[in-house]
Amino acid sequence: MPLDKSGSAQSVGKNYTTERKSGKSKAKSIAIALSEERSNSKGSRKAKLEAEYAKHMAGSEEKGETKKESKKTEKAEM
Repeated sequence: MPLDKSGSAQSVGKNYTTERKSGKSKAKSIAIALSEERSNSKGSRKAKLEAEYAKHMAGSEEKGETKKESKKTEKAEM
């Protein structure tokens, strides 16, 4: 079943349900649904979604760096 090509919040729910029915995990389904919303939204809604996504990705990168650093120190201690 094709995904709903809309930037509305309601389309996220429809797309999530569609992906779950096709057998994808919860995390993948949410990511796909939100990605569709971000790519198909317009105007101020798109700007808000892009800003939140950039903020999320910046936080994820910081967490990823700390994990790498902790693994390096664990290896050095051994």
